[in-house]
Amino acid sequence: MGASSSISLTPHMEEQIGREIATQIRNSHQVIDDLELNEYLQNLGYSLVANSDDAYQNFHFFLIGSNQINAFATPGGVIAVYSGLFLTTDTESELASVLGHEIAHVTQRHLARTFEKASQMSLPILAGMIAGILLGAASGDGGLGAAAAIGVSAAGQQAQINYTRANEKEADRVGMRYLARSGYDPEGMPGFFQKLERKNRYVGKNYPEFLRTHPITIDRIAEASQRAEQYKRKMVTFKNPLGYRMMKAKLKVLTTANANRAVQYYQAKIEHHSQSTHPEYYYGYGLALFKQQSYTKAIKVLKKLHVSNPQSVSYTIALAKTHIAIDETSSIKTGLKLLSDALKNKPYNLVLTANYAYALIQTGKLTSSIQLLERYNKDNLKHPAIYKLLSIALGKKKDLVEAHIAESNYYYLNGLLEEAIEQLEIAKRITPKNDFYTLSKLDARKRALKEEKSLYQLDDK
Repeated sequence: MGASSSISLTPHMEEQIGREIATQIRNSHQVIDDLELNEYLQNLGYSLVANSDDAYQNFHFFLIGSNQINAFATPGGVIAVYSGLFLTTDTESELASVLGHEIAHVTQRHLARTFEKASQMSLPILAGMIAGILLGAASGDGGLGAAAAIGVSAAGQQAQINYTRANEKEADRVGMRYLARSGYDPEGMPGFFQKLERKNRYVGKNYPEFLRTHPITIDRIAEASQRAEQYKRKMVTFKNPLGYRMMKAKLKVLTTANANRAVQYYQAKIEHHSQSTHPEYYYGYGLALFKQQSYTKAIKVLKKLHVSNPQSVSYTIALAKTHIAIDETSSIKTGLKLLSDALKNKPYNLVLTANYAYALIQTGKLTSSIQLLERYNKDNLKHPAIYKLLSIALGKKKDLVEAHIAESNYYYLNGLLEEAIEQLEIAKRITPKNDFYTLSKLDARKRALKEEKSLYQLDDK
């Protein structure tokens, strides 16, 4: 491949590249580590994938902590949204429109076809270059995003940019189809384009990174608006979920370095809006007070929200965590009971399960935490967050062999096969020599992972 003037990316090659880029993104520590936010993004992304032209394509959605207004897609279905872009949107349909556009780039193989024009590059170099430039852009260290990831000469880069622009219209058209099929307001796409175009007018050369790889013109906005109007005539209702507003508030608090500033921002918001019309502002205020460690004040705010909607997982978790943070016996009991009661009503809720398990670990109830996590694993699809918590609980209980096995499963589910194998090797070293059952189980698992790793190994020839 490296000696060829061009390459033909098979679906298997695309998957290899996607796995490698996803691994590098996870290893970069730029991914926002909040299960509730990540599950929200996964659910939003897959609601669009389910109505796409390739519902069986594997996708990996990431939320990257960066104030840049950007998003990108790569072959293999890796799609990342920067926190700066998420916070710039005003509706879930605007956010969904960006995801729909990026999903369309993948399903229409725009990026894969661009990469086929790359010359003298092996797959590992290609994957590493893409990940490096994209992650560099997230940290502000350079790169023009996906459109500039491949070119090795000025002429080559210009050809790619033209090629990318030629496909933007198709990604807009197909992405809007996904948007409408999924029940989101098609006006979200032209609305967000207009917002970015207005922003571009006032910031000069420092315009949003998203505009560098997705140039927006007046014609493009007009075409998107006309198309949106055609779809709206056929649709009766649009989604208007409270979940988006809650997650945007949570992300804002999470990414605001100064807790006092977050408190002031939401304090100003609640002075002009009622809880019934804008509960997300009160939720953000409660989270900001928690971040400020003003726990008593936070409980007052969050308790009112919980009373208004006791079924809300977000309110329950926030209130329970605040009670536990006070670190008094009665308050800890209250927090644990809130989570326990909520889980009885929603026994297979991933976010509730993980938060309750973590609270049990925090409060020294290790056996209960392990039982809860193992029961979830038995009855549900495996999730890396569950295995991570299981590893922590088992480690604290000094069950080190099982802790390393759980850690191995955590890495495996994140696509980090080398790290998964390493954890099995550690487990094997500390397993008693006469425990033949555990040793044989570890050997068998290690062989299986090595075989799988060879299947996904990027060919560097």
